[in-house]
Formats: sequence, C-alpha cells, structure tokens
Amino acid sequence: MRPPFDLVPLTPAPLTPASLAAWRAEVSAALSAVTCDFEEKHGYGPGENAIHPPEAEDRAAAGRLGAEAAGFAELALYFSEVGAVTMSDVGNAYFLHSGARALRERVALPGAPGAVPAVLIGSDGGGILYAVGADGAVWRSGAASEESGFDRITHDLAEFLDLLRRSVHRFHRTAQPGLV
Repeated sequence: MRPPFDLVPLTPAPLTPASLAAWRAEVSAALSAVTCDFEEKHGYGPGENAIHPPEAEDRAAAGRLGAEAAGFAELALYFSEVGAVTMSDVGNAYFLHSGARALRERVALPGAPGAVPAVLIGSDGGGILYAVGADGAVWRSGAASEESGFDRITHDLAEFLDLLRRSVHRFHRTAQPGLV
C-alpha cells in the first residue's frame, strides 16, 4: 500500500518546465478531488480552486524578475509557466499571485541575504504573507502584516511548491490544514 501523497518524502529537484507542468497537473487534479464532494463534507459549496495559465504580462514580469537577482531564476521560470493560483478551500486557503502582480509587490526581509527586495508571491486566507528572497528562499510572515517579521520556511521555491502540493492532498484526505 502506497503512503498518502502528503507523507511521501521528496527532495524536490530544481524547477523545470516539465516539473512545473507535472506540478500543475497533479495539483489541479487534487483540487478537483477536493471540490468534488466538498459541499457534502463541509455543508457549503466550494469557492474557486484553480491554477491559471500565465498571461503575457506574467511572462514579461518573469523575464524582468529573472534579470534582477540570481536567486529569482526559479521564480522567473515559475511565472513563465504558471499564472495566479487560488486554493480557496484547502486549509485556511492559499493564494499565489500572478507574475505581473508579484513584480509590483515587494518587501524588505531583515536577515535575508541580498540587497534586492523580496518578491511577495502570495498569502493564505488569514493574511499570512509568502515572499521569495533574492537568494531564492521562501519566507513566511509571522502574522497578517509585513511588520510582523518573516521567517525562512524553505530553501527554494521548488520545496515550497512541494509543500503546497502535499497540503492539497492532506486536506483532501483528512480535512487538516496545510503544511505551509
């Protein structure tokens, strides 16, 4: 018997167009499974749960981000392959910005290496913010405010995306909140 998806230990490889396509397909299928019987399980209908394709301005933003700092290389690749992500019904909800929006939303991360401001890539339903530092690490705010401070939660974007993937499977299986 295979262990549940959220328990499968993975060491995510660097992102590639193929790995992002596989991530999109797996997470999209898992989101469909979450919404399939959502109303029966929770007593109300599901919200939006979708991974959108990138738009032209997202791809342009990806190119600009990739030129800013070496640590944004995975982020640039991600935004060239994936648009906005909405997981309204997974745990407390997760929202990942489009590339165009992320390019405009920056935050200083005291303690993070690099002089380039971090890129805010999304939030959860409680307002916790997620940002990618110039070194490529993903950081999470301590509360629903930039002033609450940030802690590093993953070494890179691939690891963060894997946590989101596992969160969707975990929520579908157990109704427990996510891992990020």
